[in-house]
Amino acid sequence: MAKSKLKKNQSGRMLKGSGLLFAVATPTFIVGLSAISLKPTAAQGGPNPKLVQLGRALFFDEGLSNPAGMACATCHNPTAGFSYPVSMINEATGTVPGAVESRFGNRKPPTISYARFIPQGPPTFDPRQQAYVGGLFFDGRAANLPGQAQAPLQNPNEMNNLVHNVGSPALVVSEVESGPNANLFKQVFGPEAFSQPADQVFQQIVQAIAAWESSPEVSPFSSKYDAYVAGKATLTAAELDGLRLFTGTVNGRPGGQPYVKNAECSSCHVLAPQAGQGPDLFTDSHYYNIGIPRNENNPYYAQTNKVTDPVGYNALGDDYVDLGLADFLYPDGGLVEGDSLGIKGTFKAPTLRNVDARPDAEFVKDYGHNGVFKSLASIVHFYNTRNLTRAPGEVIDFTKPNPYEGLKGKPFWPRPEYASPETLINPAGHATGPGRHLGNLGLTAKQEADIVAFLQTLTDAPPPPPAP
Repeated sequence: MAKSKLKKNQSGRMLKGSGLLFAVATPTFIVGLSAISLKPTAAQGGPNPKLVQLGRALFFDEGLSNPAGMACATCHNPTAGFSYPVSMINEATGTVPGAVESRFGNRKPPTISYARFIPQGPPTFDPRQQAYVGGLFFDGRAANLPGQAQAPLQNPNEMNNLVHNVGSPALVVSEVESGPNANLFKQVFGPEAFSQPADQVFQQIVQAIAAWESSPEVSPFSSKYDAYVAGKATLTAAELDGLRLFTGTVNGRPGGQPYVKNAECSSCHVLAPQAGQGPDLFTDSHYYNIGIPRNENNPYYAQTNKVTDPVGYNALGDDYVDLGLADFLYPDGGLVEGDSLGIKGTFKAPTLRNVDARPDAEFVKDYGHNGVFKSLASIVHFYNTRNLTRAPGEVIDFTKPNPYEGLKGKPFWPRPEYASPETLINPAGHATGPGRHLGNLGLTAKQEADIVAFLQTLTDAPPPPPAP
């Protein structure tokens, strides 16, 4: 898509709705979000059980949207690994409807499990990895969990707590005060809690939600993999082969004896060098452009009616391009020519914990920031073959002016949504050498399947049901 077609909307930036968590931090409707820099509180570590209990109750409260009916858990459900729990929507669109069901966002809801371990934002440049790191959301615009919790509550395409088209903390406060958790809120913050200024009460609401999101219930380290690391479980032959392929080492740890093949997964989805040296988070929280294709089934492209969605509408229509981190770090939202920071099209590498968590075997999960992949097997195959066509040995070189010119075979995958060789990982599709982390890995079908088998060991034990 030609960059010359990118335009600003009336607020001066591209709007970014996203089923629940990923609307862009536009001052028009997200009050102060772009300036959030809340320091982690003691509550985020979970020392106050009552605050954690309140946060859990608020997380599942369907009265905190306008109209009522959408909770945080609507899009971040424990049964689906704290991601979207409706198989039909995952399969059909990838992105999800908000409290106003005709409004969709441009990105899928991510998992919130293990988010407490993500480095605090805003994203900063890491010279060792030559990439930006830190912050929540796929574009890192919230510094921490309290900052993140503010956004979906006030997003028109998500929970829609707006008054006169402006995000309203006071509306959220009134929903809590009149809702089932008001007494618990007063137990935690005092009998006169709701007599405080609305902005102060709103901060207490999001701090409570963040406290529960920081609790062991959300990040329990209770998977088969964790039991294996603790010496309490044994991996199957396929799972063990997947782990070794994932890390490229015989012992499944960075720096170990090289294995027969390295799928390069742990280059970004990192493990600690040795068991016990730190939690294996399966993400380095850096931002990368892996060349994910556009999701043609995303309703956001057609969501252009500023009458029915005056703040969250898509002003660019079919010409919309998701620029990821650039939408946040560039003052213009990345809409002008050039990319001095080398960040256009980059998105934060997600944790792979609970990547296959699902309520039942037939449930469809989607993958990628826009939900374009409909199975774990398909995104693993994408990593393996992004630069390949169906003609044996043919490689697509995205460093060329026209990478698809003269190809003999049909490409395995559509063009990357943002195909700049300046930010794409391994744009030339090299099969060997440094930087070949994806695109032409040379994995067999069995090796791909074994990696999937290993990733399935990262699913935590089922969490308890929400309190009635």
